[in-house]
Amino acid sequence: MTAEEIIDGLYGLPVEEFTTTRDEAVRKLRKEGRREAAEQVKALRKPTSAAAAVNKLVRGYRAEVESFLEAAVRLRDAQVAGTGDAASAAQEERVLLERLVDLGGDAVRGALRAAAVDDDAARDLLAARLVREPEPRGFGTMLAHAKPATRKRMAAKGRATVRPDQAAARAKLGEAKKLLAAAAAEEREARQRWTQSQRELERALTTVERAQQRVDQLRAR
Repeated sequence: MTAEEIIDGLYGLPVEEFTTTRDEAVRKLRKEGRREAAEQVKALRKPTSAAAAVNKLVRGYRAEVESFLEAAVRLRDAQVAGTGDAASAAQEERVLLERLVDLGGDAVRGALRAAAVDDDAARDLLAARLVREPEPRGFGTMLAHAKPATRKRMAAKGRATVRPDQAAARAKLGEAKKLLAAAAAEEREARQRWTQSQRELERALTTVERAQQRVDQLRAR
């Protein structure tokens, strides 16, 4: 079995089986003399419960997840370029999202929403090897996602004469974006603190597991 196959299999496991199975795989690879592969597998981090739920959902219902992401693309095109029926696209995306939440549990909702507005997050989600929930990167991703024809129409709109009411609306939009950016920054800081706590918890759990293994070995003598 290749390292890639081992890695893929690990991220398809229930989260409570990850560490033990990973460590067993590392020992086996070392015994086989495949030290590079062993180090690659050893470096893998255990997924959070939410990430594991998303990985399981993608592996079990990939077609449904892809349909949701395609609906998200149509909604983004409608919202960004003003083409198509945005209300209908939003309804379609919402229905597909709720269907996936029913299948995977509420823990998958955040990752699906992030993937709906961010192409990188969508790619990570479809790989089904998440360690933690993906985060959307904001407005830039939505604009960059637009098709060439869409970007051309947007550029043409940008060159059009700006009326006073448009200027006022854009000023309000600018203020709203600033508020959103500030809120996003606060959320990132909170997530970073949470991530650090998770890492410390994982290190503590690993220490406990190793200590327990040592105790079991001593008892077996």
